[in-house]
Amino acid sequence: MLFFRWLAIALGAQFARGEDLPMNERCVTAIYNAYNYVSFAGAFKGMWDTRCQNPLKVASIYAASDVYCRNQERTIGLAHLATLCQEFGHRELLPREAVAENLTRDAIRNMRTVAYLEVSRAEMLDSPVLLSASYFNRMFNTIGSWQFETWSHHAFGYIGYVYWAIVLICGAVYRLFCYAFHPRKFRGEPGLESHVYPRSGICHVLPWVERVFRWLQTHFIIPAPVAAKGRNLVGFTFSNRAESLVVAGFWLISIVLSLVGYRTFPGNIYWPDISSQILRYSADRTGIMSFANFPLLWLFGGRNNILIWATGWSFSTFSVFHRHVARVATLQGVAHSFLYCVIIVRTNKLWKDLSKLYILWGVLAFFVMILLLITSLGPIRIATYEVFLVTHILFSVICLIGCFYHTIIFEGNEYWKYLWPSVAVWAIDRALRIVRLFCCNIHVQFSSRNIIRGSESRMTYDETADVIRLEVTPGTRLQFTPGDYYFLYQPFRLKGWENHPFTVGAISYEVGHAQQSSQASRGKPDDLWDASELPLLSETQRKNNEETTEEFAREEDTARLKLIFWIRPYDGWTQQLRQQCLHCKSQSVDATILLEGPYGHNFPLWRYDSVLMIVGGTGIASAVPYLQDHLRRTGEAQSHINEETRIRDIELIWTARQSALLCDIASRELAPVLAREDFHASFYTTGASVETLQDRNRPRCVIRTGRPQLQSLIMRRACDASAAGVSLVIFVCGPAEMADETRAATHQAMRQGYRSIKYVEESFTW
Repeated sequence: MLFFRWLAIALGAQFARGEDLPMNERCVTAIYNAYNYVSFAGAFKGMWDTRCQNPLKVASIYAASDVYCRNQERTIGLAHLATLCQEFGHRELLPREAVAENLTRDAIRNMRTVAYLEVSRAEMLDSPVLLSASYFNRMFNTIGSWQFETWSHHAFGYIGYVYWAIVLICGAVYRLFCYAFHPRKFRGEPGLESHVYPRSGICHVLPWVERVFRWLQTHFIIPAPVAAKGRNLVGFTFSNRAESLVVAGFWLISIVLSLVGYRTFPGNIYWPDISSQILRYSADRTGIMSFANFPLLWLFGGRNNILIWATGWSFSTFSVFHRHVARVATLQGVAHSFLYCVIIVRTNKLWKDLSKLYILWGVLAFFVMILLLITSLGPIRIATYEVFLVTHILFSVICLIGCFYHTIIFEGNEYWKYLWPSVAVWAIDRALRIVRLFCCNIHVQFSSRNIIRGSESRMTYDETADVIRLEVTPGTRLQFTPGDYYFLYQPFRLKGWENHPFTVGAISYEVGHAQQSSQASRGKPDDLWDASELPLLSETQRKNNEETTEEFAREEDTARLKLIFWIRPYDGWTQQLRQQCLHCKSQSVDATILLEGPYGHNFPLWRYDSVLMIVGGTGIASAVPYLQDHLRRTGEAQSHINEETRIRDIELIWTARQSALLCDIASRELAPVLAREDFHASFYTTGASVETLQDRNRPRCVIRTGRPQLQSLIMRRACDASAAGVSLVIFVCGPAEMADETRAATHQAMRQGYRSIKYVEESFTW
């Protein structure tokens, strides 16, 4: 208990100083609060009128201050009381001179001394009285306990901010180390290369840094939370062990800080017994800590989260943090409500307090938080995703409004400091979403007849593959990188506000009516030269080159990027897209689809020597852009590429239920890479026979039924990479079972000493 108390003092002093009553003010504060339990004669009404203007009470306060307070405490405390009289009582505190005859040494010595509850509050005293020493000490300790608890509630809430700040800083530092330890080509003797992870400057000075980095990779970053159970832990889902440990640490801190650090003592004037003190203090603390979690909750749940860029973590990781912060805040809110219900019942004021408006707002916020928790549970969220999105936003707004009005009675609206940042984060995120919508879909140009150009889209449903192929040509010029995903809207429908995230599966370019595949080089044609470097060219040759250059420039200006999405129709909006396609005989229809993005992050596969891609179903959408990027980096014209690729070989393992999906994409987007010597592919189908695929089978593409043996495959690739002294990256995107098996096999290989492995998992669980 003492440890957490001093921890709160150390970490929260800068934030909660305003909640702590200075020691120099506490002496006089204890005195005038003690006189609240004593009544004095006089025609004065109200607490502040009596405390500041009644000569008998003011004289008693001055007298007790002379006896129990030091000079500095008395000066500061009485000045503070005078300020309170002006601010809240709107009257002046009677000066000492007005009651000076009662403050002489003889008058104070002969003044009646009263103990706590010695005099009934119904009895009107007609002369000043002095507090007994026991009465003063009791009130002094009561005030001190209350002020410490009030301060520590906020300080303990700020400890949560410190915890997440440490976690995020560690994430940012880890990202820097990942960048520092990316394999780089070492140019030594001709034809020779050093180890794939050559020591840089910091490793020469501190070799243990690299060992620590590898140890963290092997035991915390790569493995699942529990090796035998995959990503499921006590009913929750986590991508890796580090993620689960971060969440577990937050739960532990939240629980411990809700239970410890209470300053209680027998004889507290406000709550005489220990149980009453713990009830009140714990009720207040859980409520305040719940409020303190609100800004974190909204920050982690936003799409435009700057922390994603700072740490390099995915949106799905912050979604996990968001859900667990929300669960902690909800349970703290439940504890706050339950404990106050117990307090109200014990004081027999249940119906009286329930009639107060601010209590009713708190009850509303409580029930809405419970509904938010229930509807956000995995099975319910997945089964009714579109309903979940609408209700989640609506309930969140109601919850915030309820919390605002629940705490409106407090002076200075001190608890709104937790609520307004939540509103600000939410408003900024929504504003940025709108900005992204306009930037992706609307292009204004005054140099042509079509002043405003919007996005164009066409979707086709393949019934045998059970996949919708959506092609969207953005209205504006977008920059695409592998790993990008967009939220898609269909505005001209009843629920046009609904939006769903989809990964870009492939890209292509349209020049006029012609379409150019994205894997083709976008550099200058081979027959374009700088005329200034060829002085011996004839005038005709020079003119031809200039015309060709101008034609290519015009082509570049009119080239439009086309984004290709592969959508598996389930329930809700995706099922409606499928029905729209089926209504047309060709099962292809033009649609108005708006883009919001891009989101996601790009992993530099090109910095590794060997790449193993393991994907399932429409998870191929995450792999194809990297393959197209590899084609661009190995093309003839690479002037627009910042860093050339190191990849020597790529192996794709793709498992899908429908063989038609394998067939379709293999004949389109995968066709250019299937013909390359540095690419190998193995297709697996689990639903239908492979006869259709066999017709399209290429000599270097192995097709099998069933599922691949991922463990033996990964161990073989890790062994080969280690023997060759090259780096290996394992890229996986697919069902959770496939990702878990791949992660477990990678972890096993790393534990056996194959350390030059990088594991990358793309997840569709936004």
